[in-house]
Amino acid sequence: MSSTRFVAVGVLGACALMAGCIGPSDVEPVETAETAEAPLRPRTVVPIGANGLAPAHFWAQENRAAFRALGGAALAGAGGVLVATPLLGTAGGRSVLDYTVRCALSEDQVVYAPNGEAYYGSFGFAPNWTGRALNVSEQRWVSACIFQHLNGSGAHVDILLRGGHPALECSPDEEPFLDFIVRDATMFGNAFLSGPIAGFACIDPDLTGELSRISLSCPLDLSILELDRLCGHVPTCGIAFVGLCDLACTEDTAGNKTCRTLPLLGPLLGPLLGPLLGPILGPSYAETIRTQLRDADLLPLYPGCGLL
Repeated sequence: MSSTRFVAVGVLGACALMAGCIGPSDVEPVETAETAEAPLRPRTVVPIGANGLAPAHFWAQENRAAFRALGGAALAGAGGVLVATPLLGTAGGRSVLDYTVRCALSEDQVVYAPNGEAYYGSFGFAPNWTGRALNVSEQRWVSACIFQHLNGSGAHVDILLRGGHPALECSPDEEPFLDFIVRDATMFGNAFLSGPIAGFACIDPDLTGELSRISLSCPLDLSILELDRLCGHVPTCGIAFVGLCDLACTEDTAGNKTCRTLPLLGPLLGPLLGPLLGPILGPSYAETIRTQLRDADLLPLYPGCGLL
């Protein structure tokens, strides 16, 4: 396991759940991340998604370079036609582009490949991207959304995305959100920047207890499970695990997290030490996305736990 995937961390080095930007009714039952070539249909329930972006597609060197280049200019030109991008040339590239558009644009937005193929918006983390380049905050939001999509297992598990962005506003006490009771992981970073590490991930402390409750075969180190989900078998995966979210992040009253790339000694000491140790602890990210899922979806999402 490459040492570049890990940042100083607590007892568990774990990570993030890949979410998706498509609703439960938007994924064909026979479709997997590896075989999907056509853009997915519009989803209808915000902010519920279903993960399914193959790590091998996103972390491929040529796709990463093309993805980074997209952020430097407007996504589309006249008539909503996508700018020229190598991502349109392969099935894996089109999958990356599809999830990118879903994360960035709103539900009422659509852009088109030169051949007329439609790519639908969903969440709306950067709806102005159609007319200009992304700013840094938009880059971070889109990146966190993309990271939450990554899924090396190929399973499409419904997840509820939460965070301090208007696109994620919802009432968790109402349908269809009531069943998403398990707090899972938080993702943040900027995949539009160059460098071996594009993003960071931490897990909620409750996840360990929930997995232990339903299965006795889970590995003690959840980073093993998360590595499979976020990286698959790609050796150049650009995710670093920062352990428990309680050590790397602080929360506001709504539960929205601000996280650093190294543990901040928890929410009590973090606000005090952050300004003093900022250069050592790394940049602060307010553009974080956390996930919640249904109890019944824990094992499908973490198949490495087995059934004991």
